[in-house]
Amino acid sequence: MIILKTLKFGGRSNQVKYLQMLLKNIGTYTGNVDGIFGNNTKNAVVAFQEKTSLDTTGIVDVSTWNALVPYAIVPTDIPYSYDIMMLNLQRFRLKYTFLDFGNIGTSVMGKEIPYIQIGYGKNKVIYVASTHANEWITSPVIMKFIQDFCDAYLKEENIYNVSTKKIYELSSIYIVPMLNPDGVDLVTNDIDTHSNEYIYAKNIAQNYPPIPFPDGWKANIQGI
Repeated sequence: MIILKTLKFGGRSNQVKYLQMLLKNIGTYTGNVDGIFGNNTKNAVVAFQEKTSLDTTGIVDVSTWNALVPYAIVPTDIPYSYDIMMLNLQRFRLKYTFLDFGNIGTSVMGKEIPYIQIGYGKNKVIYVASTHANEWITSPVIMKFIQDFCDAYLKEENIYNVSTKKIYELSSIYIVPMLNPDGVDLVTNDIDTHSNEYIYAKNIAQNYPPIPFPDGWKANIQGI
C-alpha cells in the first residue's frame, strides 16, 4: 500500500527530494535534487504522467506514486523516512517474488513494522535496523543489502564471494529494516511539527538540553 504524502507545487520535503531522484533516473527531470517542488519538478511530473497515461495534474497523488513503484530505488544520500522505505518494499514485492514479507507489530503512531525473510534454511539469523531513531542510516544500509543480495540471486551470482543460492538454501535471514519508524520520522523531519506527537517528544527533549532536538533523538515517539 502506497502511503507517501501527496506532493504538489510549492512543497518542500525529503519526499520531494526522493521524487526528484526517481524522475531524474527516469529522465523527465534534469534539475537539482533540492527538495523544492518548483516549476521544473512539476513539469517533470506532468511528463511522467503523460508517459504512464495518467491525468496530467502535476500533482503526485496515490496513482502517481503507484506508477513510480517500478522505478523505486533505495536512496543513500537523502534522509530515509518510513514512507520511502515502504515504497521500496513495494518494489521488492514486485521484483523479488522469492522473498517473504510480514509484520512484527505496529508502532505507537500505528505504522506497521515489516520484516523480510530471505531463504528457508535451518541456520536462522535476524538483523534489526533503526532501533535508535538517530541511527536511521542503518535502514538504507540493510535495504541496499537486500537489493544487492536479491539481484545477485536472480543472476545466480555470488555476493561477497559466497553463493547466494547456497545462502538461500541453507539459511533463513529475517530482516526488520526499521524497528522504530516513529522515531526515525521525527529525526528525518517527516512528522508535522504541530502534531501532538511532535510536541510531546519536544517537551521530553527539553529535559535534556545538551542533546539536539530532533537530531539527537534515539527513543521511540514516547521517549522510551
